[in-house]
Amino acid sequence: MGIFTNRKKKKEIRAAKIDDAFNRVYTQIEGIDSWEDPKKLEHYILDSCEQIISSTKEMERQKTEYRIVTRYLNDIKAIENLPKDEAKELRNTATRICELERSILDARTITRNITEEQFEVISSEEGDMPDIINRFRSDEVYQAKLKRNLSYLEGEKSRWEIEREELSGQNKLFKKMAMAVFVTFTTLLMLLLLVYNTGKADISIWAIIILFICASSGFIIFLRQNRITKENHVAIVHLNQAISMLNVERMKYVNVTNSVEYSKDKYHVRNSSELQYVWEQYSDKVRDQQRYMQTNDDLEFYNNKLERLLGNIGLADDKIWLNQVNALIDKQDMADCRHRLVQRRKKIRDRLEDHRRIVQEERDEIDRLMSEHEHYLPEIQEIIKSVDKLCGTSSRSSKRKA
Repeated sequence: MGIFTNRKKKKEIRAAKIDDAFNRVYTQIEGIDSWEDPKKLEHYILDSCEQIISSTKEMERQKTEYRIVTRYLNDIKAIENLPKDEAKELRNTATRICELERSILDARTITRNITEEQFEVISSEEGDMPDIINRFRSDEVYQAKLKRNLSYLEGEKSRWEIEREELSGQNKLFKKMAMAVFVTFTTLLMLLLLVYNTGKADISIWAIIILFICASSGFIIFLRQNRITKENHVAIVHLNQAISMLNVERMKYVNVTNSVEYSKDKYHVRNSSELQYVWEQYSDKVRDQQRYMQTNDDLEFYNNKLERLLGNIGLADDKIWLNQVNALIDKQDMADCRHRLVQRRKKIRDRLEDHRRIVQEERDEIDRLMSEHEHYLPEIQEIIKSVDKLCGTSSRSSKRKA
C-alpha cells in the first residue's frame, strides 16, 4: 500500500513540474508575433504533449474500469463454479430475499380505510374499544327506544289536550243550555201567571207540565255537567302524567343523545356500525404493521446471511450482489449480466486502443517536428522527456534501438 502511495506522490510531483515548464514556455512563446517563426511550432508541440497527458489519464481511468469489469466477470465465474451444497444454500437464501422484498412491496400497496386521526384516537383506547363499541351500540338502541316513547307520549299529550278542549266546549254549551232552560221556565211561568190573573183559568196542569219539563231538562243538564267535570278531571290527571313522563323521557333522551354525539365526534363516524368497521380497519392496519416489521427483520437476517455466504466465496466485490439477487436465482439473468459485462469490457478495450493510437500518433508527430526543426526553447526537450516518463511513451528512434 505504501509503494503505490509513493508512486502516486511521485507522479503528482512530476506532473506539477511539467505544468511549471509548460507555463514558462507558453510565456515565452506568447511574445512571438510572426506565425512563420519556428518558435510557433513549439506551441504545437506543447499542445500535443498536453493531448498525450490527457489521453494517458483517460487510459488510466479506462484501465481501472477494465479491471473492475474483469473482477465482476471473475466473481460470476466463481459463483457459477460453487459446489452444489453451497450453490443451493446461496440460491435458497436469494430466493427467500426476493420473496420478502415482494411481500414488502405488496404491504406498501395495501391501504386501510381509516384516517390518521381515527388511528391515533383508537390506538390510545385500543384495549377498551370492544366495550366502547358495545356501549355505543346500546346507546343507539336506547336512543331509538326513547325516541319512540317520546313520539307516543307526545301523541298522548296531544290526545288529552284535545279531550280537555272538547270537554271545555261541552261544558260551555251545557251552561248555555241551563241558562236557556232557566229563561224559558221563567218566561212560561210568567205567562201562566198573566193568564191566570186575567182569565182566572186553571193553569195547574200547565204549571205541572212546564215544571216537569224544566226540572227534567235541568236534571239532565246537571248530570251531564257533572260527568263532564269528572271526565275533565280524568283528562287533567292523564295529561299531567303524560307531561311528567314526557319530561323524564326527554331528559333521558337528551343524555343518551349527548353520549351518542360525543362518540360520533370523537371517532369521526356516523353510527356504531361505522365505528365497528373503523375498528376492524385499525386492527388490520396494526397487523399489517406488525407483519411489515417482521418481514423487515427477516429480510435483514437473510441479507446478512447472503452477505456472509458471498464473503465466504472470496469475491472481489460481494456487496454488489446484494442488489443483484435475481441473478443468483435465475441462470438466464446471470447469463444476461455476464453478457452485458463482456460487451462493456469490449467497449473499454476498444476505447483503450483508440487512446493508444491517438497517443502514439501525437508522439510520432512530435518526433517528426523535432527531426525537421532544430531550434527550440531549452525547456521543450525537458518537457518531452518528462511526458515520456509520465505517460510511458517513447520516440521512434528509441523503439528502433530497442
